[in-house]
Amino acid sequence: MSDKEKKVTSEEIESEVVESEVKEEVSEVKESKKEKKSEKSKGPGFFARLGAKLKKFWKTMKSELKKITWYSRQQTVLSTLLVLVVMGISAAVIGVLDVLFSMGLEGLANLF
Repeated sequence: MSDKEKKVTSEEIESEVVESEVKEEVSEVKESKKEKKSEKSKGPGFFARLGAKLKKFWKTMKSELKKITWYSRQQTVLSTLLVLVVMGISAAVIGVLDVLFSMGLEGLANLF
């Protein structure tokens, strides 16, 4: 065999080695993707996780509501009435001020 033939065969061998390495890497990547998919499907589904989270949320909320110190009915009614009275007085004051400012602006407008 001549030197050219030896070079060609060595180049061919190198290319075959590279191709086989690439094929191995590709197969490894495919296998890892399959493993990831199988790992994902092993856990509970979306609705199962959602249900578990909602159950935990309601349980926590219920326990927190038990910790609250609630006012008596009488205190609640009195506080509500107080808020309504203060709102009524505030509305009356703002209404009176609005009428006074409107009259003042009309008076100024009539001057000019």
